[in-house]
Amino acid sequence: MEEDKEIKEFGEMKEIKKTEEMEEIGETEGLEESKEQWVFNFIIIEINVLINNKLININYITGSGDFGQCGKCHQNNTGRNWCHSCNAKQFQNEFNKWTSGDREIDKFIQQIQLKANKCQEIIEWIPFNRLENVKYLGKGGFGTVHKANWLDGFIKFSDKVVWHRKGKQSICLKSLDNLTNKNDFLQEIKNQLKFRGKNSVSIYGITKNPTENEYMMVMNYAEYGSLRKLLNNKFEELTWGKKSSILFNIVDGLKNIHKMGLMHKDFHSGNIVNQTLTLSYITDFGLCKPVTENDPEKIYGVIPYMAPETLSRGEYTQASDIYSFGMIMLEVLTSYPPYYNIPHNENLAMDIYKGLKPEIKCEIPQFFKEIIEKCWNFEPLNRPTAEELYFQLFEYFNDNEIKQQVKKQIIVAKKSNKDFIKYDPNEVHPKAIYTSRLIPKITIPGYDTFNSRQKFFSIPDNIIEDKNNNEDTNENNKDNNTNNTNNSNKRDRDDDGDDNVVVSVESHIEKKQKF
Repeated sequence: MEEDKEIKEFGEMKEIKKTEEMEEIGETEGLEESKEQWVFNFIIIEINVLINNKLININYITGSGDFGQCGKCHQNNTGRNWCHSCNAKQFQNEFNKWTSGDREIDKFIQQIQLKANKCQEIIEWIPFNRLENVKYLGKGGFGTVHKANWLDGFIKFSDKVVWHRKGKQSICLKSLDNLTNKNDFLQEIKNQLKFRGKNSVSIYGITKNPTENEYMMVMNYAEYGSLRKLLNNKFEELTWGKKSSILFNIVDGLKNIHKMGLMHKDFHSGNIVNQTLTLSYITDFGLCKPVTENDPEKIYGVIPYMAPETLSRGEYTQASDIYSFGMIMLEVLTSYPPYYNIPHNENLAMDIYKGLKPEIKCEIPQFFKEIIEKCWNFEPLNRPTAEELYFQLFEYFNDNEIKQQVKKQIIVAKKSNKDFIKYDPNEVHPKAIYTSRLIPKITIPGYDTFNSRQKFFSIPDNIIEDKNNNEDTNENNKDNNTNNTNNSNKRDRDDDGDDNVVVSVESHIEKKQKF
């Protein structure tokens, strides 16, 4: 009975994820982007006959074949239900019907529209009067966030240059504070657009709040809010399998960023949002830069998630993102943000450089423990890549032997965590700051890095910690949801790690790599 329930749950979650992805990307991109998903799954189950019989059909569905002909000009479509030539002309005909009030922003939007080979590659100027019920949500390190309803919705597809839209939808508005460089604003939009449909939150366009006289990005609204908010409100509902699915989606998105030769540079639980309980999207690409770009004098971020080399030398690399992922991983598995009970100041930055690692408040399976250790390695070159992390987590979902080993580890962890108390936002230190900010580079005169690199590095087997007595409240990390009561009995149900949670495998035909 239990096994049947898990199989049913797997099927239901798979349908939910498929539906969400198709809605989000215009009912087409989910298939168009999934060539590797199809092929990879076929390789795993080794059904060669099916591959041979369905090869042409697979090519059509996945986009390696043609998209048919345009119903108007009869040339080949460049995307599913999308003709570049006809839609570019249509966009051009619309140029004189709108303006942002800024020539540079107008040109930016127009160039993107004229180059789009599919509807997922466009952004629009969205008049503010097409938005309703605008509500303030919060303030981050670099901007203010609102929620609103967009009356029209994004363009889903084109039929003979008739644009079919999603219709009324919830969206998120983000304005940038102290915007001194318009190029930074536009670059963030460009970065985010690159990863639409690839485990990063979708961006639809630009609008302007006439009251505040500020430009705002228009993005998809994630119903569950930030990952930190999700962990505050729903941690009891997250079985080990669901936690693993969250991590898989996050590292999948990070892998896509790194494959483009970029680094996020501000990777923490506040810059990840959840559309559902397990479907996570990376957001906030304001600091996202090519790996060749580094300014050691400008260090931005959240100290607990920042790698030692970043804090000490202002050195950002893709490996720095991996260090941050290790912190996010610990947070997802335990509910506790790193260093929640101490001030986030220069002393903490120095301690992190010396090798300090956060307290681990509950037992976690060895499988995950080892991944965290590798992400936290002092030497950036010794940390795994996002692609390696992706494949190791993929194995957890698809390798029965590994799955059974982890299941045994989870049983041990459950027994050890019988009296575990989840994180309470009210216990955060008043000087623990979980929003991005400018961080002063720490000074390390005559510090012996060789003798301190592995200090506190290994995670001990006995990692149950007594609950610390902390006081005061940090508004930046506190959630207003009143359902913050620990319910260990609820967590225990079906919590054997074999949730059969759906795992999205997109854009991954590369050779499988292991640590």
